[in-house]
Amino acid sequence: MKTAKIILVLSVFSLLLPACKPSTPKPSVILIVLDTVRKDHLSLYGYPRKTTPFLEKLAKESVVFDNAYTPISLTAPAHTSLFTSSYPSEHQVLENGWKLQNWKQPLLAEVLKENGYQTGAILGSKILHRSINLNRGFDYYLDQGFVVPGSGADEDAKGPEPAEKKAADKSKPLNKRRARDVVNLAEDWLNQLDSHQPFFIFLHFWDAHRAYYLPDDFVRPFQLDPEFRAWLEANHYQLPEQYENVNEYDNALAYIDQNLESFFKFLDQKGILSRALVIIVADHGEGLGQHKVYWHCVKIYQEQVRIPMIIRFPDKAQAGRRLDPSASLIDIAPTILEYLHLKNTMESRGRSLLPVISGEEKAIRPCEYLERKWYPPDNPAHLEKWAPGRKAGIVCAAWKLIWADQEPIELFNLTNDPFELANLKEAEGKKSQELETDLKDHLQKIKFYSFKVQDYSQKMKKNLESLGYLK
Repeated sequence: MKTAKIILVLSVFSLLLPACKPSTPKPSVILIVLDTVRKDHLSLYGYPRKTTPFLEKLAKESVVFDNAYTPISLTAPAHTSLFTSSYPSEHQVLENGWKLQNWKQPLLAEVLKENGYQTGAILGSKILHRSINLNRGFDYYLDQGFVVPGSGADEDAKGPEPAEKKAADKSKPLNKRRARDVVNLAEDWLNQLDSHQPFFIFLHFWDAHRAYYLPDDFVRPFQLDPEFRAWLEANHYQLPEQYENVNEYDNALAYIDQNLESFFKFLDQKGILSRALVIIVADHGEGLGQHKVYWHCVKIYQEQVRIPMIIRFPDKAQAGRRLDPSASLIDIAPTILEYLHLKNTMESRGRSLLPVISGEEKAIRPCEYLERKWYPPDNPAHLEKWAPGRKAGIVCAAWKLIWADQEPIELFNLTNDPFELANLKEAEGKKSQELETDLKDHLQKIKFYSFKVQDYSQKMKKNLESLGYLK
């Protein structure tokens, strides 16, 4: 009888004990976007130059996707797809400076904030200024503190915090800040948070976007030597006059990588890294002279639409895996929400990557879909970056079709022709028709053919011009 009473008391105590213990907080989320970083210039993905030695180390603790895509090769539209988990024609932000309008579904940051997350964003440039409405759900959205050369202050800033002003004064960029300052400001914000509450931080690095603006004290690891010139020629970089810029692009990648290493050391020292979900992606790539285009926007060839994608889980779960199935920026938000066991109220077009990562599914969709930004129908100002009509693409395993209403349709076999040099539309007519039908069905679903052209303010126009757009 006495033994039974003891067992009963212990049983009741064991039931009460979990209620007395503090609940384990959900993992924090760190989302890092490397603007204008094409996958194949990272040593992580086999590039011959050691541009990203830190990311190579991080990959050993992470899951790496080898075939990740952006749905559009332009910063604001791509980020809008990232935060809404939808295709560009669905959210209708088809140009930098256009606003997210009439979007009733919550954005990623809004869902996380509703579920108790502290939310913050540090921007590398004004391209994602809050006026385009991607700040929804962020408690802290640092799109100020940029210093315009000659003025000594940011025209938008209203009494910036000392840390922001110090970081901006140190680098003096034009409507942008360097990776070092993004990291410093991120660390400042993280140091002020409630350690008992999870956080979501979005960091935007702009350094690989031309014009490159590396610090004077950064020791550039790469020089434009004859060996690199020969490599560029052999790999169809068709603008020799831009080879110096390609070399500086690689130096910018090394600079970003160095600062990411510094940031991750901070996260580790603070005890954050082991219990955080970390995702590193790019918003789009860059031409760098392949297909005779240095910039992005105009074309949707592989160099502009393939991106890096690295997911590091808490405690290095699934460490070292390399996955071949395709993925898209639109899949990031659903992946985060499913991992956190949060209800997805976003009505996502994308899908969680967790079933592919776990091996439950071989692929989340058979094909990836691409769009090109909107261009006005004529070009009276003779802008360099302009192309008539609409353009879209589809990638299904080895096959890629690029459709346009005012340019020839192109079909490539990416396995046999990774540089997209041989148009197989006539030789592979059946495959071309099959992919074109699939693509047009998709475009019809996302209302590709109906959208409203937006005007942007003079201030936004000034910002875009200062960042190299509208030229």
